[in-house]
Amino acid sequence: MSFLLRTYDWLTTHKAVLWSVLAVVVILLSVLASRLRFNEDIMDFLPVTDEYKESAEVYSLMSDADKIVVIFQGQDIDSICSAIDMFSEQVPQAVSEVDLTAYLDRLDFVYSHLPYFLQDADYQRLDSIIGSNGVHDRLLLDKQMLSMPGMSIMRRSVMCDPLRLVPLSKGASGQYAGAQTAFMSHDGYMMTRDGNMGFAFVTSPYGSTESNRNAGLVDSLQTQCGSVMQNFSTVDVRLLGAPVVAAGNAQRIKKDTFMVLSLTFLLLVLLLLYSFPRKTDILLILLSVGFGWLMGMAALALMSKSVSAIVFGIGGILIGIAVNYPLHLLVHRRYTGSVRRTLEEVLSPLIVGNITTVGAFLTLLPLDAVALRQLGLFASVMLVGTILFCVLVLPHLMSKTNTRVRELPLPRIKTDAVSRYAIWIVLPVLALALVVPFIKQQPLFDSNLSHINYMTEQQRADFSMFESMAQDDDEPAYLVSSAREELRRRVELWNMFWNEHDADALARTISREAELAGFRDDAFQPFCTIITEPFRVADLEDPATLAALWPGRFDSPALNSMIASSLNDNFDYIGLVCSLIVLLFLCFSFKSVKTGLVAFLPMLVSWILIVAVMQLTGIQFNIVNVILATFIFGQGDDYTIFIVEGLQYEHRTGKPILPQYKQSIILSALLMLIAMGVLVFAKHPAMHSLGTVTFIGMFSVVLMAFVLPPLLMRLVWKTDSRRGKE
Repeated sequence: MSFLLRTYDWLTTHKAVLWSVLAVVVILLSVLASRLRFNEDIMDFLPVTDEYKESAEVYSLMSDADKIVVIFQGQDIDSICSAIDMFSEQVPQAVSEVDLTAYLDRLDFVYSHLPYFLQDADYQRLDSIIGSNGVHDRLLLDKQMLSMPGMSIMRRSVMCDPLRLVPLSKGASGQYAGAQTAFMSHDGYMMTRDGNMGFAFVTSPYGSTESNRNAGLVDSLQTQCGSVMQNFSTVDVRLLGAPVVAAGNAQRIKKDTFMVLSLTFLLLVLLLLYSFPRKTDILLILLSVGFGWLMGMAALALMSKSVSAIVFGIGGILIGIAVNYPLHLLVHRRYTGSVRRTLEEVLSPLIVGNITTVGAFLTLLPLDAVALRQLGLFASVMLVGTILFCVLVLPHLMSKTNTRVRELPLPRIKTDAVSRYAIWIVLPVLALALVVPFIKQQPLFDSNLSHINYMTEQQRADFSMFESMAQDDDEPAYLVSSAREELRRRVELWNMFWNEHDADALARTISREAELAGFRDDAFQPFCTIITEPFRVADLEDPATLAALWPGRFDSPALNSMIASSLNDNFDYIGLVCSLIVLLFLCFSFKSVKTGLVAFLPMLVSWILIVAVMQLTGIQFNIVNVILATFIFGQGDDYTIFIVEGLQYEHRTGKPILPQYKQSIILSALLMLIAMGVLVFAKHPAMHSLGTVTFIGMFSVVLMAFVLPPLLMRLVWKTDSRRGKE
């Protein structure tokens, strides 16, 4: 720290150099930061591994992710159809009638790739059909079905698959392939079976991720929906689909980010106004944090063209962390005779705390999610920028007279009293942490993507309805790599089956029985051709081909399984690496393993307490709030470092310093809890969950920082004194 003190002494006599360099740096940082652009895509928090990107691409192709579904709901089917007609006139690109051509094309594709759509049980049925009079019975049923009114559309299906090996739902086209039994065609309109709901579809030219452009399209469609409802008061018209949700997320994130930062700034300023009667002190705090914020934005601009707006929504918490550095300097200035004396006493815990905090945030850089890497970079550079301003610039702006600080109206608790009764606080905490997992067992991670997307209650209900209609329980969910293996296995199973059975004999049987049933003898030639010729595996490396061939699901179960695995890996990685970085540096900075452990244990106990409280209250980690570990180990060590430093100083000199340390810690903790607590008011699920979890976490850290170090340091000193006597 002597280097920084010498730098302060030199700058004291060369202030022109300081202000000139500062001005140039601020201008350069401002130019860089002005190039930064923002996006509101929550998907930036998802892993960007090759497996995930490929799965997401295939799922997008399968699920028609660029489709906007227009829902018309009412009690009168005629009014619904009229409302659909009016909407279609206003929006020419809307598709409101069943596309029979596309349906038949899909049937042709399915039946020409028949092996991919058969499971093991289908071969058991086929084997039983071949080994009895099954062919004769099936063809008679086909004849009866085709003779029924309204079944002419089934002709192609029967010709291509006379033995009915593939269920009709697998031959359907469109996003909700498994929902054929739930829908019907009424005069060409797609309706639910009860006739209370009709549908039209609009394809977004911007896909599902261009949230800004989709927002304009959705607004335009909402206007048309309102116009239709004015003319048909009994029909409710609303929108659904990935582009609609993406646009809603973008708007919600913008509103919440503005609200969070504004409210955080307002509450922090009010608390600072109370604590610092001298308004220039508040200005110095804002300048310090502002410089760090500018430096963080400039670093992001250098690394990427755009950044997730949620990163800046979380920025309110980062402000709560960064404000600690100028805060400790200004509060401590009240108790010293000079600025230099203040630096001598505070530099060590400030620098050590900053290094461990930055180290904790740097652990986010190797993660797969783009937004988490951006957050790690922004937080690290912002905190480095703030501490640089505080140790190089702020001392030359601070008043030569002692800072005036109004103490918070909180009860005074002596250190001896805390250490005496600490065991009665720690024991219940540990008991709670050990007992809760057995009392209430629940998954620690929530990998359901819909839970971190902002949707209205009506949108969630509509999505649930479509998911239940489209559910195909016969087909499991797979990751892309597993789906490829399964499709290759199905082709091998097909070829193996016909190697063991006489396909030519079956073809002759079908031809003979066709004539007996009243068909032409070559009516089922497409089916006979596919069973008598060897089948080759298609190009499954092409995402479009894979999406077309796979009858199962890549959506919720498969992707969520991947995300859950990523969450678990991130959770373990962040927790382990953060704790090791903080523990090792604490031991190094205190030059004692025992003292380092004393400063580290409050964070470890806090982590155990957090997990227990979350399990008890039903709160879960998700892809956003899993970064809690960086806040706990990043900010918590600052508090324990100051407490341990104060305890050592008092033990060594006999002079009281803990009260002033505690004053700045309490003020800092209140600022942090405000910064985190504001996120609880956010309506976006990702931001709200982060606020809830980090609020619980930081409250636990502050409690343990005040309780454990006095107890543990007394034990260390007693042990050392006994050894000294021996």
